[in-house]
Amino acid sequence: SLPAHQAELITRVAAANLRTVVVLLNGAPVSMDPWLSKVSGVLEAWYGGSEAGKALAAVVFGDVNPSGKLPVTFPRSLADTPTQQGGMRAYPGINQTVHYYEGIFVGYRWYESRKIKPLFPFGFGLSYAHFAYSNPKVQSSGPASAVVTCDVTNTGTRPGAEVVELYVHDGHSRMVRPDKELKAFAKVFLAPGETRTVSLALNARSFAYYAPDRRAWVVDPGTFTLLLGSSSEDLRLSVPFAVGAEARAE
Repeated sequence: SLPAHQAELITRVAAANLRTVVVLLNGAPVSMDPWLSKVSGVLEAWYGGSEAGKALAAVVFGDVNPSGKLPVTFPRSLADTPTQQGGMRAYPGINQTVHYYEGIFVGYRWYESRKIKPLFPFGFGLSYAHFAYSNPKVQSSGPASAVVTCDVTNTGTRPGAEVVELYVHDGHSRMVRPDKELKAFAKVFLAPGETRTVSLALNARSFAYYAPDRRAWVVDPGTFTLLLGSSSEDLRLSVPFAVGAEARAE
């Protein structure tokens, strides 16, 4: 939660002015209940450096189009987070020992594995520009390696930047794996109406999981699904990629 009475302050200000924008200066996700639906916008500014004020003013007054994406998931409530599993053993821990109950399901993987709808998903971020994805292609570049491309078009009226995120889904592994995992991303700057092709490379490690019994990173043969999108929940395109033989990844 926000400290002191800040949530109440935001709620009262928003009641007096419907065109309220909240700027958050914080280092981790915060609860936005009950004020999120009452404000016109939220700008996540994190903790900036000595030029943070100037940069913030440029975004607030529209001189610069914001293009950041969330590097973490914002849950709807503290109860949705893995730190709330197992009671005090998870957080803050007992006898200086913290138990990580999420296992391999770290971050957005936890919420997806539990079918929990977050407040804002990993990779989320709005812009004054709008972007369309098209023409996905995948080409093998070696054993269990590939180059994935897609076209991105700025369909808006403002210049802007988009971060294309590439996730890998493995539906045939002999081990339990997350539903999908981010394996590559790229930012592209586009003028209104401009289209550019974005290229993302995947190597054997992008498809691998760690097999404890073999003490190695292993790629099981089979068909993977490559997902392209603007966030972990906003997936626009998908292409299959087949791995013909088992491979190891260093």
